[in-house]
Amino acid sequence: MLPTGQLGYILAPRVGDAIHHQFYLTCPPELMLVVYPLNLGSFTEAGVEAALASYWPAFDFLVSRKVDRIVQGGIPLSAFAGRERILGILDEAARRAPAIPATVDFEEVIDGFKGLGCRRIAMAGKWDDALMGRVAAYLRAAGLEPLGWVGQAHSTQQVLEIRPQDGIDMALALGRRAFKENPGADGLLLAGGNWLSNAAIPVLEKEFGRPVITNPAASYWAFMRQLGKRSPRRGFGALIDSLATAP
Repeated sequence: MLPTGQLGYILAPRVGDAIHHQFYLTCPPELMLVVYPLNLGSFTEAGVEAALASYWPAFDFLVSRKVDRIVQGGIPLSAFAGRERILGILDEAARRAPAIPATVDFEEVIDGFKGLGCRRIAMAGKWDDALMGRVAAYLRAAGLEPLGWVGQAHSTQQVLEIRPQDGIDMALALGRRAFKENPGADGLLLAGGNWLSNAAIPVLEKEFGRPVITNPAASYWAFMRQLGKRSPRRGFGALIDSLATAP
C-alpha cells in the first residue's frame, strides 16, 4: 500500500476534485497526490496576493511530508504574479529544499509545448478577457507566441460548481472555437485545472491534428517524467503518451 512516489500539489481553490480524479486516472496506481489548498477567493490581484501569502506554509508542509516534487497549481496565480516573480519564488524554493524539485503548473505547460515542438499557441479557458490576456503575456515572456483566445468568464465560486459533464462539454466547445479561430496555431492551451478538461484532449487532438495541453496534464506528465514512469493507459493525448517512448 505504500506509494513509490508523491506529488505535492499546492491547490489554488479550496476544492480540487477534478485534480484528484484525473491524477489517479492518468498516473500509475503506486503514485500518490498530496494536496494543500490555498483557498483562492477571486481571480483578482487581491485574491491572488491573499492566496500566495499561504504559499510558504504550504511548501513547508509538503517538504515535511517528504514528497518527491512540489507544484503550485493554478494558472491564474502565475498569470497575475508574472513570470519574473514566479521564477524568483522557484529560486527561493530551490534554496529552501534543494532535494525536491519545485515548480508551477504553467512552467510545466511551457515545457510540454516546447518538448512537442509547439511555438504558436491558441488559448481557451473559463476566465474573462482580462485574465486570458495575462495568460498570453506569461506565454510571451516564456518565448512562445500566443495567438488569440476564447474565454468564458467564471468566478472562483462558479468554477467550483461546474459539474463533471458540464466541464467536459465546455472544454470541448471552447477548444473547438479556439482552434477554428486560430488556424495557424501549433497547439492549444486548454487552461484551468478545476474541471474535467483532460477528457477533451484526445477528442480535440483527433479533430484538429495538433497537441492540446491542460495544466493538470502537464503536471502529471512532468511528475511521471521525473520518476521515469508512464501512464498505464494510452490515449490521454500527445503529451502524456510521449512518455511511452521518451528516455
